[in-house]
Amino acid sequence: MNRRISSRPVAVGFALAVLAGASASLAQTGPELLIKPWDNKEQLVEARADAIWLDDGKLREGGDFQLGFYETEGRARLLVGNRADPRFGYNVTYLDIDTDSGALPINLIDTSVAFGVGVLDYEGWQGGITFGLGYAAAGAFDDGNAYYGKADFVIGRKLDETSSIGFVIDYDGNRAAYPDVPLPGFAYTKQIDKTLSYTVGFPFSSVTWKPDPANTFDHQLTLEARYQIPDAFDARIDYELVKEVGVYLAYSERYEAFKWDELTNSNDRLLFQQKRVEGGVIWRPIEQLTFTGAVGYAFSQEFNVGWDITDQDRVAKPSDEPYLRVGLEFRF
Repeated sequence: MNRRISSRPVAVGFALAVLAGASASLAQTGPELLIKPWDNKEQLVEARADAIWLDDGKLREGGDFQLGFYETEGRARLLVGNRADPRFGYNVTYLDIDTDSGALPINLIDTSVAFGVGVLDYEGWQGGITFGLGYAAAGAFDDGNAYYGKADFVIGRKLDETSSIGFVIDYDGNRAAYPDVPLPGFAYTKQIDKTLSYTVGFPFSSVTWKPDPANTFDHQLTLEARYQIPDAFDARIDYELVKEVGVYLAYSERYEAFKWDELTNSNDRLLFQQKRVEGGVIWRPIEQLTFTGAVGYAFSQEFNVGWDITDQDRVAKPSDEPYLRVGLEFRF
């Protein structure tokens, strides 16, 4: 029997499931560091950055409120062509809070880095591991309790030309739900035809439909929907106007968690949740570069205190407000 390490993507079908569940973030420091396919075999780097500015609002508890939401993430291959295909990933999320309420800090940061490598290619099964370290708190790296670990083991295989199955054990010490528990997951992915695919699993399920452009005025239409147990749902519609320009509509939900040394219980975290709906324009002047501009509406925003989102108490509820978003992605 032949055992070797492979540079091929680990369970590409399973990758769709994990990416479909990336609601809190598209962070590159979890299992997606390994299983998200690269655009091509020689690609070295991909990264993105987003900035969101909410309009001036109010807190239900009293006081003005304004939020800037900034995020960047990326990954890089360290030894292209190596069978283990080692890679590095990072993620930074920063909330800039402007309020006259003493119930909230003025800034929150969650940053993490991770290393991933393939470790298994045996009789069709492919597997890999990731290890990471993060920090999530109010303030910059001055809270010793805010550091957390991350680790994943992923394994999967193709069942046939149109279906695959995968399994994952995910540990994230700053997960919004059950941060102290390594969570198992599984997914079955099926490509029905050239236009339709779906994933059924735990905790993520998704469906993607890309109808024949001949039926959509000779331009590509893409519809995606994904659900994460227990209650997170994302959806997106993309329409390509020309090769370089497209438009989209999207709905998403965010859950973030941060340590704050001013909380009474040292085990508690400050939990932020937000729902968004937005529409925008995508411009790709060259294959390696993408710009995004969008307007949206943020609602159901809350700052809560608790160990995780299953046991939390509200401390501040910002008003629903419109926002402006700009984004940049590059790859080479």
